[in-house]
Amino acid sequence: MQYLHKIYFLVIFLFFHSLGLFGQTDAVSSSKGIPQKDLIDYLRQYTKSKGKAPDTNLQVGKLYKTYLPVVGYGPAVGFVFGGGISFSSLLGDAKNTHISSALLNASVTTKEQFYMNLRTNLYLPNDKWIMQGDFRIMLYAQPTYGLGIQKNEFDSGQNMRFNYFRFYEKAYRNVAKHFYVGMGIQLDKHFKIRDEQLDLDLPELRVTDHYAYSQAKGFNPEKYTTFGLSLDFLYDSRDNSINPYKGGYAQLSYRQNLSFLGSSQNSSSLFYDLRKYFVLGNRAADKSILAFWSWGQFNTSGNIPYLALPSIGWDTYNRSGRGYVQGRLRGTNMMYLESEYRFPLTANGFLGAVIFVNGTTASNDFQKQSLFNSTAIGYGAGFRVKMDKRSRTSIGVDVGMENWNTRRIYFNLQECF
Repeated sequence: MQYLHKIYFLVIFLFFHSLGLFGQTDAVSSSKGIPQKDLIDYLRQYTKSKGKAPDTNLQVGKLYKTYLPVVGYGPAVGFVFGGGISFSSLLGDAKNTHISSALLNASVTTKEQFYMNLRTNLYLPNDKWIMQGDFRIMLYAQPTYGLGIQKNEFDSGQNMRFNYFRFYEKAYRNVAKHFYVGMGIQLDKHFKIRDEQLDLDLPELRVTDHYAYSQAKGFNPEKYTTFGLSLDFLYDSRDNSINPYKGGYAQLSYRQNLSFLGSSQNSSSLFYDLRKYFVLGNRAADKSILAFWSWGQFNTSGNIPYLALPSIGWDTYNRSGRGYVQGRLRGTNMMYLESEYRFPLTANGFLGAVIFVNGTTASNDFQKQSLFNSTAIGYGAGFRVKMDKRSRTSIGVDVGMENWNTRRIYFNLQECF
């Protein structure tokens, strides 16, 4: 585990050494001539439908939808009821325009929680502009475990309740083949924060990590805001943004939070997101895929509020850190690395599977723990069902384990990255 930094730099080298070429890949037939099938095909076959079969290719301007009901249970949230909708559409000629996508989900829990998320990734005709959005409204409860990488096998965390509003919107303009420059507005507002383990009236005091950090950094422990502007650079040569077979993705973002816009304090941060996809075979439609993902966030000036610090499971699609509960790992600075092997189980592409491993390192200013001092490892496997072969949308269920041997189940609509 102490070799994560060496693995990390090797993956970065592979990413830039092997950036793929752009092109829409045929997703509806295999190299063996076997037609690709999805859930719609099997439902038509089961019901013996005689109606017109869906088009095998995406039609420009047409909106395609995939639904996923959600029913589950978690110790921190109780029973969960909700659902998700995946949208996809082709806004321009398929020869030079990526598929646009959006993912909307909403859920309620038996512990009086509610959350609604909308993530958008829009490619305008000829990929001249890319619009990325991330919007969230949450009435939430979640334990926190402090900063850095700490092994707390018997610690259930410090319970917290809070409300959260996020509004991120970025616009990128194409400046060269696959390259974009853009700007964005980013708002994170945490309010009605309650540390349920905090008790300042006891003779010995019972202080939580969140309260101690907020006091030390000068934040109101009951509410705070980070509101700023970002300068963004993007490279995108993926053949499909929903389920890539080949190509690469690289994002670099510098964010400046400004008090005159409403931030609790002035601060700045640097964020990167790198992804690379390799086809292991002659053709992606019926061959295996090896995928790499790395992201990191670094506090470059000022202080960032506790709940706005980088944390596992709080990325755009809440997909990082499979094996860990959301928020289990948090730090002043954080770096994340994951590799996933994706392979078909049926020749027609309807069923598939994945094997994954990930590593996280985070810093803790209070305990003088820097990046790479310690690493948290997650690993597991998953199962995929093709919902829409035209957009390559799948649903999946993954079983992940952390390096403290706790198993967790994750349900996904679209691939994790």
